[in-house]
Amino acid sequence: MDYVVQPEFGSDPVVLEVYTGWVQCDIGFVAPTAHVTMKSFLPVNEGEVRFYPTKETEVEPENGAAPVFVPGAIKQTTVVTAIGGVAPTEDEANVFAVDGANVTLEEQTFGGIAGSPLCLVLNTRLGLLNCHLFNFTYQVQVITRGEPSPVVSAIPRDQRPLGGASPEGGPLG
Repeated sequence: MDYVVQPEFGSDPVVLEVYTGWVQCDIGFVAPTAHVTMKSFLPVNEGEVRFYPTKETEVEPENGAAPVFVPGAIKQTTVVTAIGGVAPTEDEANVFAVDGANVTLEEQTFGGIAGSPLCLVLNTRLGLLNCHLFNFTYQVQVITRGEPSPVVSAIPRDQRPLGGASPEGGPLG
């Protein structure tokens, strides 16, 4: 993993991580228009995700000075998502759209893995009317604080992020 120092982030080393792929979701909606948030991990390899050590925290210095703000692993993100395969379900007007997307660092629970590691989760809000969506694509760039030894771990194939709607099949690509 290469580290780069960017002046806008101070003297701390940062890493540019790039994730591309598609999420297989296979969902269909008819009237009224449905808005659903699909959650997906961003894999580094098939069936593997990266664990991040920290979120934003305040640390109490030992000498009794004021608390110090310690930035989390994520410094900046750029997210692009787009509808992939879609088909009409009615002979009426249909709508299929990405309403928004973001990437968050969320605690997750995995069988056989101790604790609740922090993982990157793609949250994609979709708007659907009279259609069946088979997949959507993503391209995510994340600038993270340079960690000396990032942890990458295999997770169960059918594992999906905690909370909210989540597609069957998970991320592909």
